[in-house]
Amino acid sequence: MSLFRRTFSILKPYWRHVLGSSLSSAMYALLSGLLVWLAGPLLMTLFAVTDMGVTGARPERAVSAETAPPSAMSDSDIQKAIPGEYDFLIEVKNSLKELINRLVTGDTRKETLFNFCWLILAVGLAANIFLYLQGFFMSFVQQSVVRDFRNRLFEKYHQLSLSFFHRQQTGQLISRVTNDVVVLNETVDLGFNRLVADSLTVLLLSAFLILLSWKLTLLAALILPLVFGFIYIMGKKLRKYSRRTQERMADVNSTLEESISNIRIVKAYAMEKFEIEKFFKATQNYFRSILRMTRIRYLASPVSEVLIVGAGILILLYAGTQILEGKGGMDAGDFMTFIIAMFSLIKPVKTLLSIHIKIQEGLAAAERIFGIIDTPIRVAEIPEAVEKRSFDSSIKYDRVTFAYNDGNPVLRDISFELKKGQILALVGPSGGGKSTLVDLLPRFYDPQAGSISIDGIDIRKMKLRSLRRLLGIVTQETYLFNDTIFNNIAYGLNGIPLEDVIEAARMANADGFIQGFEKKYETAVGNRGVMLSGGQRQRIAIARALLKNPPILIFDEATSSLDTESEQQVQEAIDNLMKERTALVIAHRLSTVINAHRILVIDSGRIVESGNHQELLSRDGLYRRLYNMQFRDES
Repeated sequence: MSLFRRTFSILKPYWRHVLGSSLSSAMYALLSGLLVWLAGPLLMTLFAVTDMGVTGARPERAVSAETAPPSAMSDSDIQKAIPGEYDFLIEVKNSLKELINRLVTGDTRKETLFNFCWLILAVGLAANIFLYLQGFFMSFVQQSVVRDFRNRLFEKYHQLSLSFFHRQQTGQLISRVTNDVVVLNETVDLGFNRLVADSLTVLLLSAFLILLSWKLTLLAALILPLVFGFIYIMGKKLRKYSRRTQERMADVNSTLEESISNIRIVKAYAMEKFEIEKFFKATQNYFRSILRMTRIRYLASPVSEVLIVGAGILILLYAGTQILEGKGGMDAGDFMTFIIAMFSLIKPVKTLLSIHIKIQEGLAAAERIFGIIDTPIRVAEIPEAVEKRSFDSSIKYDRVTFAYNDGNPVLRDISFELKKGQILALVGPSGGGKSTLVDLLPRFYDPQAGSISIDGIDIRKMKLRSLRRLLGIVTQETYLFNDTIFNNIAYGLNGIPLEDVIEAARMANADGFIQGFEKKYETAVGNRGVMLSGGQRQRIAIARALLKNPPILIFDEATSSLDTESEQQVQEAIDNLMKERTALVIAHRLSTVINAHRILVIDSGRIVESGNHQELLSRDGLYRRLYNMQFRDES
């Protein structure tokens, strides 16, 4: 499916509203065209030129021939003057005039004028009612499209594995949901909404022009290929610049998001000026890019309008001169209708010409949006995935090898088994692959070789939701939402009683400091928990894991960044959490290592040593060297 068809296929679920908008647009176009057609007969009535030029008009209401100017000609005269005129067109024109004549002609010119006014009022009122309906229906469609695309992008973000986010800037991802969707929505509005109304208006007014004089209409149409060719070239350029502009806007979002998220580091290193200059550079690049796009966008409109108006002026001079000399094929009313219809065409034609330009902008946004939607999901759930509700026996890594982005392996041929109720500690130098090893268990990534199983079932054959429900994860960097303490502890658990939350907080050594806050469990923690200390954030995270009550726990250096007092309190909470549970611990505290049933020493992605604390100390290996460097003072 082409990008264009795919982009506008998003309207399919809302076909009823689209149909309502289209029908309303059609009625609005018809009624607007009728207002234009009424101009000629109204002129004839006001100035008593003729009985609206209708063959066979009622004699009792006819205006005397003496009042008509020399240029007025009957339809039979017109037919003789222009041998090439089709009889069919004259018949249609006369039928329309006869219809208007029956509706408005009164016994006097004043009565006819009043009838005209009532007819124009009724037509104008009806046209604007349909204009309102068309706008309402299309607004529903537009906002639905914005909502659906934002929902699809947000859903896709949560389906993608962590490796995708490692390669992306947060601001770029946010820009897809905010800026790009809005650009696409504007294209849908103009590309469909105005397309229907203005296309019908152009067709109707063009039909009027052909009925009035097909030769003059053909003369006017000769200029259109030049206009369309110019707009097509401008549209291709604009699509390229629009894509670049959207990328520059994403850069602005990225710089803004990173600077605000890391504001503590920025201030700590006195880098405010550096960040300000970086942001100014991003906004300047966006400014230059938007100016290039704007220059092309606004060049198209005046050039096309000048060409169209130029064509209109030439026709006005030619046809007007013919009528003044008594050689024209139209009476004054027909000529006035022709001129009004021709100049009324300028606005809808300009809009239709600009649609190509706007669509090119939208397609550039669509490419970026669909680029995210089409991103393959590396960690996918197979259709026949099984539900795993409990952990019964063991976790097994079997010859697991993993690499980020198909590069050098971070883990090589990892094999071990962890029995239910045991604590497994992982130690080793930084960058050895410890965090990556535990990240494979909840399927944040999938290994390139080997397998991981729980109770003999490959985790790739389990439903992701049921797999992750078995796990509780506490990391070195604690993530809290900008919400209350209660909602952060009860995250993902609807209708949980306050008593259960308080009990979890007590076991995590968190209830003491929570009770010290004025609003207690309804206290807001701020963005990423900035209103709490590091130790407090960790204890909130542990309380969250306790409330979830998972059978398997993962601790990724959960106390490494804390001061001594906070570390002791958090470690007590961790000890409470690990009771009667199976745990994988990336070790920081000596007590955790000593109490572990088994310790794996990881270096350069491989298991270089394995055993309990005493066994590893008895060997002259890497564990003993790490112990001598890191743990001697604590023993």
